[in-house]
Amino acid sequence: MNKLVLIVSVCLVLSCGTKEISSEQLVERGGLFYEVNSQIPFTGKVIETYKNGQIRFKGPFKNGKEDGPWESYYDNGQLGNKGSYKDGKKDGPWETFQMNGQLESKGSYKDGKEDGPWESYYDNGRLMIKESYKDGKKDGPWEFYYDNGQLGNKGSYKDGKRDGPWEFYNQNGQLESKGSYKDGEQDGPWESYQDNGKLKSIRSFKDRK
Repeated sequence: MNKLVLIVSVCLVLSCGTKEISSEQLVERGGLFYEVNSQIPFTGKVIETYKNGQIRFKGPFKNGKEDGPWESYYDNGQLGNKGSYKDGKKDGPWETFQMNGQLESKGSYKDGKEDGPWESYYDNGRLMIKESYKDGKKDGPWEFYYDNGQLGNKGSYKDGKRDGPWEFYNQNGQLESKGSYKDGEQDGPWESYQDNGKLKSIRSFKDRK
């Protein structure tokens, strides 16, 4: 009998170990969240709901800051986005969904900033943008696609600015123009093409002119 009581007591402690409250019971002071009338930064789970009872968002706090897996939902119950926080900042993989459940974007954060490969999608599920970030700025290869799947343009970014060779296409796949950027500005020779693929003109840029 004593063993049974001990087991039940342990289970009760574990089940009640994580406090769960409504977001309405939290207040922010000095960048930290506290339970109303408390002087201790909140640690536990928070849930907010819509008027229809559906969950709006839920996730854990640690020492007054978001920390751990978080999820938000539309009022129809469909998942809106999911990812993780670390010390109050987005950190790790994140995914965003449309109301119909279609994936809208996915990528990763590091210390609250976009970092690494990111992808965005059209309503039909086709890829729209494929890019890369570093410390919150576009950095690396970049591609844009039309909603028919055809490549629209491609190039690269460096420290948030276009840098290096770029190519631009119409929705039929025909090359429209190509050239290079430097520090976000057109630099060097640029070529433009007619609809039949023949060269239309050549221009050259230097010092933003």
